[in-house]
Amino acid sequence: MHIYINRLSARERVQLLERRFTHEELAELHAALLRGQQARRRTLRILAVAVPLGCLALIGLMVARAGLTPAVLIAGVAVLLMVALVLAAVWFASIGLYARQFNDAIDEGYPELLGRLHL
Repeated sequence: MHIYINRLSARERVQLLERRFTHEELAELHAALLRGQQARRRTLRILAVAVPLGCLALIGLMVARAGLTPAVLIAGVAVLLMVALVLAAVWFASIGLYARQFNDAIDEGYPELLGRLHL
């Protein structure tokens, strides 16, 4: 099993650090990467609503079947906490790490653009 983590490749990082892009090329690259990041954010927002709602529906069914007991309450809270942790890990793997790596490379390779082309 392989978990895909969206990250800046070593080649891309070297190109950014060595200033191999003109400012125009860099702006185009940033615009393309930003579109991808925005699409991932939209998808993650949908997941951040749909998955907990699905879990709440299942917990509701469990309460209807077994009643509201301490075990059911603890299980429901545990499931919701695990969902929150998984969603945070998915955000980091799909959005956070790549954005941080790109922003750091831009700041280091193009100090005159400090903070202007961040994802």
